[in-house]
Amino acid sequence: MEADLIFNPEELTIYYDYIGESYGIPTKECIEAIKLVARTEGILLDPVYTGKAMAGLIDLIRKGKFSSKDTVVFLHTGGIATLFVYNKELSC
Repeated sequence: MEADLIFNPEELTIYYDYIGESYGIPTKECIEAIKLVARTEGILLDPVYTGKAMAGLIDLIRKGKFSSKDTVVFLHTGGIATLFVYNKELSC
């Protein structure tokens, strides 16, 4: 898939608040986001990147960062294979 999108650095906001303790260590919020999205949308997120990103998005939504007029796009970058490594953390 190709897209003719160009983003300037000043157009982006990066939140480092949702990284957690370290790379590869899922946060409690990350695990909750993974389970919520799997249960409600049937989409699998990984605990290294996309789970943490979704946890951040959910938190920003709950904090009122976005209005009903905003368009929010979540880019799923893969990583589903790592789910098998985190089976203990993701068990219900």
